[in-house]
Amino acid sequence: MKEAPVRFPQLKPAIFLERQGLFRALVELEGHKEEVYLPNSGRLEGVLLPGARALLAEKKGQRRKTSHDLLLMELSGVMISVDSRVPNELLLESLLNSRLPPFWGYRRIIREARLPEGRIDFLLTRGSERCFLEAKSVTLVSKGRALFPDAPTSRGRKHLELLKQMVKQGSRAAVVFVVQRGDALCFSPNGSLDPGFALALRQAAEEGVEVYAYGCQVLLEEIKLAEELPVLL
Repeated sequence: MKEAPVRFPQLKPAIFLERQGLFRALVELEGHKEEVYLPNSGRLEGVLLPGARALLAEKKGQRRKTSHDLLLMELSGVMISVDSRVPNELLLESLLNSRLPPFWGYRRIIREARLPEGRIDFLLTRGSERCFLEAKSVTLVSKGRALFPDAPTSRGRKHLELLKQMVKQGSRAAVVFVVQRGDALCFSPNGSLDPGFALALRQAAEEGVEVYAYGCQVLLEEIKLAEELPVLL
């Protein structure tokens, strides 16, 4: 697969101290404690570890309450992107540049496709053909296996139901799990944490929803999709 990276701004090293609420974290930056924005509402289990190296991007804006975003964590030499916005950006770049083989050939890409019961991240069209595509951010890896979700997700189950409906109506539908780190060997739903989602994903696959997973190469300068990972349902 050809590369379609998302580039990071210049990042500042810091030390992660603790999480403070859903979208806030406390770090030590240049010898001072500072609250930063954490663009991820997941638990980030095993990722946000006190004392670990964090990488921050400086952000400015009159309405901002913090001056930095926490974008990367480094654990035992593994770089992990914790920005849940990145998977959609990676998929969009890959789709626009025809670099995602399962979705080659579509002429039009619509973001945040509206449906009567909700929204799906992408709608791809080619003539009368339609493909609905939902992206999911994955940061949890255990013994080489990437796992989603890292917290129970009713929203995730809702998206699978929407994709199943689209298949029943004659469209193509797929969910892509983007593992934002480079140490995963395969992907599975996290059945021990959210058995309802694991069951919903298996049922969706049985009813025609395509399931894909991709690892990422994460560097200080950029993140890009790597090889497709085996999906073990």
